[in-house]
Amino acid sequence: MTEVEETLRRTLGHAAEQAPGLPALLPQRLERMHRRRRQRARIALAAAAVVLVGAGATTVLRGGDTITAVPASGREAEAPAEQVDKVWPEAVRKVSAKSPDGVPWRPQTFIDDRTLLMKTQGGRSGSTDAVYAYDLDSGTPRKIADVPAPKGTVGFGSGFAVGGGQVAWWTGTKDSVAHLWTVPLDGGTPKIVADQRLDTTDDGSGIDGLAVVNGKIVFSLYTGGVFTVPLGGGTVEAVQGGAGMHLLAWPWIGAPGRGGEPRGMPYARIQNVETGETRTAVTNPGEELRYCGVTICQGRTAEGVAFFRHRDGSSQKDVPRSVHSSNVPTQDRFYLSTFGEGRIEGVGLYDLDTDKSGDLGIPSKGDWISMPSTDPTGRLLSYTLGDDLYLIDLSRIR
Repeated sequence: MTEVEETLRRTLGHAAEQAPGLPALLPQRLERMHRRRRQRARIALAAAAVVLVGAGATTVLRGGDTITAVPASGREAEAPAEQVDKVWPEAVRKVSAKSPDGVPWRPQTFIDDRTLLMKTQGGRSGSTDAVYAYDLDSGTPRKIADVPAPKGTVGFGSGFAVGGGQVAWWTGTKDSVAHLWTVPLDGGTPKIVADQRLDTTDDGSGIDGLAVVNGKIVFSLYTGGVFTVPLGGGTVEAVQGGAGMHLLAWPWIGAPGRGGEPRGMPYARIQNVETGETRTAVTNPGEELRYCGVTICQGRTAEGVAFFRHRDGSSQKDVPRSVHSSNVPTQDRFYLSTFGEGRIEGVGLYDLDTDKSGDLGIPSKGDWISMPSTDPTGRLLSYTLGDDLYLIDLSRIR
């Protein structure tokens, strides 16, 4: 067993103790994986995905939380000189980590520039209980609705998105059906607007991307395929050219997905469904791309140096540190890395444009550390320290 594998084993043990519940439809997925890939079944005890990044291992838990394990020999980043709220005070807020009902809550996405969509998550199952609109200026929460979990639900409220005056999300049932829900932002009773049959013959775990665009819910399946359905309800329709593809950031779709078939570097090939433009990530001999967004890719050279560059191979910037993230830089500019002298000491936020950095203040726990969550747009970072929830709005950094 390698040093990375041993560190990952210990990290997953910590994760099992920390995790509030399994991710949507993971029990069914694990059962199918055990039948088809017995040798892989043990690696997913408490995690939704495991991705090796640089010299470390990142484990993604339910709700977007992550923990990163890095061996002592890992090449860590230089520690930021100041705390993140000192470097970028205009971007950092600290609020209560619990809802008015005393339940832990987490931000999902921005409703507008001053309002966050928050969800409460409680119970041993980690189910989503309710959604709130949180006014960042006044610190006032407003409950939008309780989130239903009909009989037979095993994949609780996930993929929350906002648009057209509605909140949309999905839940999954034990008989492999995804329910698509909406509720008005002003409040009301949630309703199911459509059902989507899920693939029961593969390792599919449901819906891997969801957005609200032009009066429609757009979503893609873990096993591939992009679809739309009217916000008000109606027939689910396949997006032209979306077979086998995954939602990246509308109108961009691509393949492979983050864990479905075919295997490979996520979003190596993407397509704009509105204009027909296609983009394929350039890979040079001896190097390895880790992941790509619409514009930026992250990888490692043949010499093991981490870099960021455009999909077409231009504007490459090497960074003298390990990159511990399973996403491209938010805003094509910011990324996260652990730092420390021979061991993990903390997590830093780094700016590719200015080379500034800020310490998030997250303490390490030996050979693993919690990492912030991100919203689907890449605008928001969030993490909990004690009774406080820290929110970093990256769009406020100029």
